[in-house]
Amino acid sequence: MTKIVGLTLPYHDQPFERALEGLAAAGYRFAAFGTAHVGAPVPDEEDPAEPARLRALFRSFGLKPEVLFAHSQFHPDLPAERAVRMLEFASELEIPEVNTLGFWGYRTFPDIPLTPDEYETLNDRFIARYQSIARDAERLGVRVTLKPHTGNTATGPILLDTLRRIGSPFVKACYDPGNVGYYEGVDPETDLPSVASEVVSFVAKEQGRRGLRSYDFSVPGEGDYDFPGMFGLLRKSGFDGPVIVEKLDRDGKPIPPEETDRRAERARRNLERLLIEAGFTVE
Repeated sequence: MTKIVGLTLPYHDQPFERALEGLAAAGYRFAAFGTAHVGAPVPDEEDPAEPARLRALFRSFGLKPEVLFAHSQFHPDLPAERAVRMLEFASELEIPEVNTLGFWGYRTFPDIPLTPDEYETLNDRFIARYQSIARDAERLGVRVTLKPHTGNTATGPILLDTLRRIGSPFVKACYDPGNVGYYEGVDPETDLPSVASEVVSFVAKEQGRRGLRSYDFSVPGEGDYDFPGMFGLLRKSGFDGPVIVEKLDRDGKPIPPEETDRRAERARRNLERLLIEAGFTVE
């Protein structure tokens, strides 16, 4: 059984409460969060009362937090305590997954990538950090996921190698076809099979016009990707994790929150239909 999860990111220019209101109105039962809203970080890492506040807030909108996005806190250059705090935060809110990224693969995007020596040095530090993170994740009963975002998670084969080097069942893959297409110019339909066995969550991001650095992220199910084929492959691989709606803005230009609401509902309906057609039961 899988879940369709609405990330609050499309409402980044609105208060966090408006994001939850929009997701609830669009029919979502499960939410993901962890990005800033109108410039304020959510969650507030410094506030010890934050878990209780958010627990009450999610409850008031009839939503269950399912994934915590904690991309900045896990970077190897930052204190390990910040990553552990996000794991503790997820545990306190009974969130089963904390979503993170590999390291950035560029000195200057998109023209100056890291040198091979820079890449290997950073990768060694990354692997060591995540082996430590995995032990904390196991202790707290939370799973950490890495999603494609250049560097050592850029594509399926690279992500698979990173996961094997970390070597923990508490660090798995969150596949993001839109990032594979946008950053690498790789068709996700041919990339996903290499890492499908390690995928425990899926970001339903797709390009309306596919191609390297084509910033054209359609409403999921209305773009150029073969979601039915990818969902069918994931089902055969035993996937039963969350399917996350992350992008709805198409070209990155601001849209009114009411339009975001409408697109969020279309995304949920599209994904529910496609998942059921692929043989999933949607919770």
